Amino acid sequence: MPIHDNLAEALSSTIRSLLTELNSVQNLLGSLKRGIDVIEIRTSAGRPPAVAAVDSSRKLANYSMAFIYAIQAVAVAVGLGGSEDRFFVDTDAGYLVVSPRTGERFSDEIVSRSVGFLSRRLEVSTLLRASENVEVALFDGSLFYFLWYSKYPKIPRGLKSIKGRPTRLRDIWRSIVKNLDSLAKSGVVPVFISKSIRRSYYVEKIVGLDSSSSTLPQLKINDILLINALRRIGALPSGTFILEPIYIERIEDLPRPLNTLEGEDRSLVEPLVPVTITYAIFNPVAQPYQITIPGRWGWDELGELISSLYPYSQSGYPDPLRLAHRLCEIEEREFKNVLLKLGVSIPTGREFLGELV
Repeated sequence: MPIHDNLAEALSSTIRSLLTELNSVQNLLGSLKRGIDVIEIRTSAGRPPAVAAVDSSRKLANYSMAFIYAIQAVAVAVGLGGSEDRFFVDTDAGYLVVSPRTGERFSDEIVSRSVGFLSRRLEVSTLLRASENVEVALFDGSLFYFLWYSKYPKIPRGLKSIKGRPTRLRDIWRSIVKNLDSLAKSGVVPVFISKSIRRSYYVEKIVGLDSSSSTLPQLKINDILLINALRRIGALPSGTFILEPIYIERIEDLPRPLNTLEGEDRSLVEPLVPVTITYAIFNPVAQPYQITIPGRWGWDELGELISSLYPYSQSGYPDPLRLAHRLCEIEEREFKNVLLKLGVSIPTGREFLGELV
């Protein structure tokens, strides 16, 4: 497909603007005087724990008269002590017929969001199945991603699933939180490892940026930029380490909209608070990953827990999570081919653009 001259010029202007803003951020980071205390990862911490990791993949096909979705979750239970790896797979699929007879109006976004909630629920339930004789459970994403709250709107009435159909996103959300609580109460430690971040806790602590600030360029700094800048100037070690933990002690301090929970919903989340937040670098050339764990983990026990994961994470990212991701992934082409082979012939309206299925 062509990129026309006008688009090339627009991209050139955009990149120049982006680099200017990034330079202003780097200048601010270079002026930082205060560092962050760290815990060194012990690379010979003894026997690694038995670990389970989970991930899921989802696809949503949007036809002119219907949506079809598919979810695939895979949990792997591994141990480096000679025990055989175990794999657990669970799936969900469903559809929504767009019919004027129902008189129901909804957006594509709510369908996509519903499938996203169903995917998270499937991840947690599949991990629960894999958690027997496991000490640590690894999730891809932050704890706050799994706890993200949605009371409204209703799931479209026509959405049909092989797993049954709750009436609200809140019903799925409650199931996710209850299963996470059950996992923690079983003695398994849930550890959430996030590649991307939506809120920066160390920027607020080190740079002094508060939630009401509108100062630029502070607003463009995130935790990962901050950590990497401190590594470059020698304020953080060049090897493997864990940042001093930050604690969220109360529900009122959780990210929005979790900080507004009331009644039964609040009581469901309370057992998972306080929350410990840190970043870990398992390999000197790897990026930092945000780690969130339910409970208040002190320095020593946090260092022991994260160090125990090092044998699985020498590449920079936990291998059990990498394996779960690879095994659950649904490729777009494969998904469309399966639908074709199963006889789906619903038009999308895009056939004349050369986009089949």
